[in-house]
Amino acid sequence: MDTEDAWARMVARLRRRVPELATAFLARLDRDGHYDDQPVTPADLRDTAEESLALLVDQLARTDGRIELGDLPDRLGRHRARQGVDLDDLVRAVRLDFPVLWSALLDQDGDAAVLVRRADRVWAVVDAYAREVHFAFLDEQAVLAEQQRDEQRQLLDLLFRGGPGGTPAEHRTARLAAGLGVGEDAAFTVCAALADHAATLRGRAARTAGVHLRDVEFGVVAFWPADVPGAAPPEHRLTADIGCVVVGGVAGLAAVPDAASAALRMAHLLPPDAAAPHGPREVWPLVARRALDDHGGLAGTLLAGLDAARPDETGLLRETALAYLDSGSVATVAGRLYCHRNTVLNRLRRFAALTGLDLTRPRDAALAVVLLSG
Repeated sequence: MDTEDAWARMVARLRRRVPELATAFLARLDRDGHYDDQPVTPADLRDTAEESLALLVDQLARTDGRIELGDLPDRLGRHRARQGVDLDDLVRAVRLDFPVLWSALLDQDGDAAVLVRRADRVWAVVDAYAREVHFAFLDEQAVLAEQQRDEQRQLLDLLFRGGPGGTPAEHRTARLAAGLGVGEDAAFTVCAALADHAATLRGRAARTAGVHLRDVEFGVVAFWPADVPGAAPPEHRLTADIGCVVVGGVAGLAAVPDAASAALRMAHLLPPDAAAPHGPREVWPLVARRALDDHGGLAGTLLAGLDAARPDETGLLRETALAYLDSGSVATVAGRLYCHRNTVLNRLRRFAALTGLDLTRPRDAALAVVLLSG
């Protein structure tokens, strides 16, 4: 018997049995169980199975050895990506076409030698189909991801542009919250980072669900809900070892832009070698110092008395003052600086004589914290 003719007859019988093959495919898919939770209707599965099997059988009937699958794998891969089907489950389902076709061929009363010679062909056709579906799925996923990023950028632009006074109108905020997938009245954490720190924050945020990013001049702003149920706040994973400013407890989405603006202003005041996240409590002296500097260098004027100290004395006075402002304890300062407590007291008195700031008085201490932060 001519093997080509025998094979052609076997494939022709398969073509007439496509609805039956589709039923066998669906039965195998049901036993497999991986598609149980996928968002695909039974009718969609049935139509796709019949169309796919018909295409595969037609390829088996070719006599030129070529595989030309047309646009079906592209349509299927992209359709399943838009439906949100799991990729591994999709590829596993497509590859079920091989045992379905092979079992149907074995059921026929044909020459075993014919089947043996065509096994590689059956597998090659199914494998090519699965690969093209896979590639189309990934391409569509990339398109969808870019569309989502564009939508997120547009929503963030609307949020940060806001309305009069920088605050979005109430109805707009509700719509933005829905689009961003956050609660309108949720509490948020806002983080601002500049330069290289911004690049690190951006990379970490891209790998962390629920974090929204907005690029700004010289840096980036990130924000996320601070009270995600059942999940640990991502703050420590995002900001560890990054010189940035973190503002927590921001009440409501509408308040995020103003908090971000404040965090950015504070981030610009951090020293270039900062290597840890800073909160407003840590940065406020820098903010106040900048305000004094912006008023005719007032901070320098208030500390001008230190210019009368001996060159070797100025550094010791500053070091002692800062240590005392940190602890408020003469004994602690003496231990930290490896000197006698009387030495600490003498330096504090000398600092007061030169600057007029008695660090044991709260008001003077508060001003000294600001003046010495620069």
